[in-house]
Amino acid sequence: MNTFREVTLQEVLDSREYRAEAQREMRLKYSAQGDALISLTVNMPGSRKYTGDTVQLVYFALRELQLRFAEHEFLLSEERIFHWNTGPVVLVSVRGDAHQCKKIAIEIEKEFKSGRLLDIDVFDSQGNLISRDGYQLPRRSCMVCERPAVECVRSQAHQSEEVMSAVKELLVSFYSEQTQVVPEKVVYIASKALEAMLAEVACSPAPGLVDRFNSGAHRDMDFFTFIHSSSALVSSLLRCTLAGWNHTGESTALLPVLRKIGQDGERAMFAATKGVNTQKGLLFLLGIATAATAHHMRKMGNSASVEGILQTVAAMCQGLVSQELAPLQQIKPDRKLTAGERLFLAYGITGIRGELESGLTILVTTALPRLEQALAAGLSVNDAMVDTLIALIASTQDTTILNRHNLQVLSSVQQQAAGILGCGGMMTDKGRQLISEWDEALIQKNISPGGAADLLAAAYYFYCIKNYLHSAQE
Repeated sequence: MNTFREVTLQEVLDSREYRAEAQREMRLKYSAQGDALISLTVNMPGSRKYTGDTVQLVYFALRELQLRFAEHEFLLSEERIFHWNTGPVVLVSVRGDAHQCKKIAIEIEKEFKSGRLLDIDVFDSQGNLISRDGYQLPRRSCMVCERPAVECVRSQAHQSEEVMSAVKELLVSFYSEQTQVVPEKVVYIASKALEAMLAEVACSPAPGLVDRFNSGAHRDMDFFTFIHSSSALVSSLLRCTLAGWNHTGESTALLPVLRKIGQDGERAMFAATKGVNTQKGLLFLLGIATAATAHHMRKMGNSASVEGILQTVAAMCQGLVSQELAPLQQIKPDRKLTAGERLFLAYGITGIRGELESGLTILVTTALPRLEQALAAGLSVNDAMVDTLIALIASTQDTTILNRHNLQVLSSVQQQAAGILGCGGMMTDKGRQLISEWDEALIQKNISPGGAADLLAAAYYFYCIKNYLHSAQE
C-alpha cells in the first residue's frame, strides 16, 4: 500500500465494512466467555488518515490499554491491528467487565490532551455499544472550542484551516507527552526520596554524623561526598519507584528486582565517592520505601495512605529475618559476613531487615510523631529534623554504633539522647546547647549513629508522602 496518500470515498466505505466484519468475527469467537470488544481508531480530520502520526497515536493508546487492563487483571484474548489507508485500526477482545473497560477508555481519553484524537469504543459481549451517557459525562468537546463536537460538526462552525491548526496543536501535545517516559507520580515519589537523602545530611548539628558543619565521626567523607553520592543514586531511586509502579504480582516478588537495581546503584555510588560507602543502607531502605509507595498508590488511588504503604513494606519484606539471618545460627556461609549478619550472630539484633519486616514500626511510634510535633511547634525543618534524630538515637538499636563499638556504648548513647530529650531537645535553649556539645563528644569518641540517620531520612520521606496524599484527597 502506498502510505501517506489521500483517502478515497470507496476506501472509507470499504474500511467500515471490513471493520464491522472483523468485529463480528471476534464477538462470535469470544462472546461465550463474556469478552468485551474494544475498537480503537484515530479521529484525524483531513484527507490523509494513515500517517506516521496516526500510527504512533494508535500504538500509544494500545499500550495504555494493555497496561491498565493488566492492573485490573483483565486477560487479552486477541488483538488485531489493521494498517488501512483510512487510518490504523486496533480491535481487542478482553476478558473483563465492559463497563470497567469503558471507564478505562474514558480515563485515557481524558488523561492525555492528545486523547481528543482517539476514539475508543467499547462493546459488551452481546455487541451493545457502551455509551458515555451512562457515566453522566458531557459529550466530547470540539477540537477547536469548548462546545460539544457534534454541534460544531453539524453547524460547520469552523473552517478546515482552524480544525487542522487545532489538530497540529494536539499532535504537539502528543509528542510532548511522550517525553514523560515515566508517570508524574513516579517522578514525584523518587524526587522526595532524593530530597530526604539531602535533607538528612543537611540538617545540622547532627551529633556524630556528617552535616553542614563538620564531617562528624568520619574521616573519609564530608558534606559534598554525600552530595555526589545522592546525585549518583537518582537513577536507582527512580528505577525502584518505577518497579513498584509497574509490579502486578505478589509483593515478595518485588524485592529481588529492587535488590538487582540496588546493586547497580551501589556501583554508581562507589564510583561517585571513590569507594566510600556513604548511603548503601539508605538506598536499601528508600528503594523499598519508594517501590512500596508507588505500588500502593497505583493500586489504591485516592484511598492510599501511609499506613497502607508501610503494610506493603512489611508484605514485601516478609521472611527476611527467617530466610537470611536465622540460618546463620546453624551454618555460616563460606564468605565474609556483612556487618548486619555479624551483629545478628553476636547480639540477636535483626537491624534494618527486622525494621522493614515490621513495616518500619519505629517511624509510626517515634519518628513521624516527633517530626510532626516539632514542626507544629514552629521549629524550622532543620531543627525539627535534628530533634527527631535525637529521638531516634534514643530508641534505635543502631547497628552503625554497634559495628564500631559494643552494646555498652550503644546503651550509653541512648541514655544520653534520652537525657537531651528530657531537657526539651531542639525546642529549648538548654537542649540546643546540649546537642551542640554532644556533637563534639561523639566525634571525639568516634561514635556515628548512622542507623538513626537512615531512619531520619525515611521519616522525612514519609512525612512528605503523607502530606501529598492528604492534599490529593482534599
